[in-house]
Amino acid sequence: MASDPSVEEQEVILDESVSSEARRIRVYDSKGDFVIDVPAGTRMTFGYFNPASPKFDSRGGGAWNDQPSAVARASALRLYGPGKDNQLACFLGVKGFRDEAIKLTRLSQRVVIETNLNDDGEGNIEHAFKQQRQLVASPEPDTYS
Repeated sequence: MASDPSVEEQEVILDESVSSEARRIRVYDSKGDFVIDVPAGTRMTFGYFNPASPKFDSRGGGAWNDQPSAVARASALRLYGPGKDNQLACFLGVKGFRDEAIKLTRLSQRVVIETNLNDDGEGNIEHAFKQQRQLVASPEPDTYS
């Protein structure tokens, strides 16, 4: 059974962005975040590394090997210059990205728990429990300036 080659070659794009001015992009990676300077007019796409987004590993194994390969499932951030086929870069395994012009503030919760026990030595024990919660906002550290 032959499949339609035009369907297999279409890239599944989860996000696409084109800017008329140069910008700085922070890329979130499991090996460590990094920053790239993207020239004006560069098109960025974010999707699966394998453009066909395969559901099964193509290395064979028949019905017993129906798990997708790690590379096929990995996400990729691609940068294209002018023209559709002018790929400038591809970063594999990217978890996310954002323009540095968008400031990020992380929210965390600080919890203080205090427990007091008072034993009078005659079998009477008093318990006192106190809990204090506080929401703390802190800007994301700018380690690339």
